[in-house]
Amino acid sequence: MNDYNFWSDLLDTFQSSPDWIKALWLLIPPGFLLGLVALMLRFRIAAKQMEQSAGGELIYSIHRDAGQLHVVSHIPVTDGNPALLLLDPPASSEAGSPDTSRLAPPV
Repeated sequence: MNDYNFWSDLLDTFQSSPDWIKALWLLIPPGFLLGLVALMLRFRIAAKQMEQSAGGELIYSIHRDAGQLHVVSHIPVTDGNPALLLLDPPASSEAGSPDTSRLAPPV
């Protein structure tokens, strides 16, 4: 068993295989490397875009709780700062003041 050489066996197998298998052996490793490089470049570009666009302010969160969705406001709702998300149309008697009970309380 000392005279066994893995590389000679591998090259012998490669030489005796059909031409289409030889083409696959030669094309798949560079294709994999090119795909890996493209994936890494896309990730780096997307990460830089996320860093540039993440300068905003969190206004609402959505929490799912037992099949039910809760919208949580992170800013106080006042007359000078109206709610951006209107869940129900305001009643005719309360047209000027937003109803804060329509928003779910913070969790």
